[in-house]
Amino acid sequence: MGLLEYVTKEAFAPFGSVIEFPKEEKEAFYIIETEEEHAWRLAVFRYTNHSIKRLECHPHSKESFEPLHGLTVLLVAEHDTPQEYHAFILNKPVCLKKGIWHQVLSLTEEAQVKITENLEVSSEFYDLKEAIGIAACSE
Repeated sequence: MGLLEYVTKEAFAPFGSVIEFPKEEKEAFYIIETEEEHAWRLAVFRYTNHSIKRLECHPHSKESFEPLHGLTVLLVAEHDTPQEYHAFILNKPVCLKKGIWHQVLSLTEEAQVKITENLEVSSEFYDLKEAIGIAACSE
């Protein structure tokens, strides 16, 4: 695995958007992402994996990841180059663009994220040549 990166608007831009309220925004309500083609759903994903062997992408839908519990590493890669992934410490909620390869790893014994995505999601998978792993830390 490469270096871990912090989620910033600039660093995450190739993969999607950071879900945060812009400091310069004057209104009290700010829409970050819209998806008008399909209905959407909210889910909570709980995981304990400290290694992965495949990445996943959703070619026709965006997907948000919002940290809830534990520490998460979010691996992401642009669609044409899944082997050139970036590893982000998920310290802020993010929304992935359509077709971005992704997977989560837990840095703690267990981690949870809130996911928002289309009601119906199609998935593609990319099998990695080698497993990607990290050591867990205590909470």
